[in-house]
Amino acid sequence: ISEVEGSVILHKVNSNNEEPYKQFTFDIVFDVQSKQLDVYNKVARPIVEKVLEGYNGTIFAYGQTGTGKTYTMEGIRTVPELRGIIPNSFAHIFGAIAKADKNTRFLVRVSYLEIYNEEVRDLLGKDQSIRLDVKERPDIGVYVKDLSSFVVHSPNEMDKLMTYGNRNRKFVLNSTRHFHLSQTYGGTVSLVARSSANVHAKNPLNANHM
Repeated sequence: ISEVEGSVILHKVNSNNEEPYKQFTFDIVFDVQSKQLDVYNKVARPIVEKVLEGYNGTIFAYGQTGTGKTYTMEGIRTVPELRGIIPNSFAHIFGAIAKADKNTRFLVRVSYLEIYNEEVRDLLGKDQSIRLDVKERPDIGVYVKDLSSFVVHSPNEMDKLMTYGNRNRKFVLNSTRHFHLSQTYGGTVSLVARSSANVHAKNPLNANHM
């Protein structure tokens, strides 16, 4: 394993040197000593910075059930050092907004959805029985029709929406009689719109998704 080169090379034990080895590459590996903020700074911070600069960005976690996806993305939001990527992202965004030029205005809107058995549900919607459709338009690309969104002004408001949405997620009972999320995928969709009062600005209005 070479952390510098970002690669893993596998040799077959007791084989002759003529047999080809297998090489796999990676960007970053986090060990058990890694902190939530380490993961955020290495993986998510550069993407959030690009969103603030005017680009779209995507952050997602995937893997088997019980491998830590929810902990990585959400963490324990009430404990600062245990916060995951989502709450750290919003703390980052609103921190940047607070330091922005006085002529720059921001609008942050948030949606929260769940994919369960290949059906999309609006976790912030009034009717949880409604299944939403995924559409595509030339001007905005792929989107979820009728997905609700809410304006947020602080990380605290975002936290309240996440708490409400999590109450609406699908829970199933497994063989050990414990409730857990099974084959469900939750995601937040954030719109960060930035406008400038400067009439000479090259891009007076910028809207980006994360």
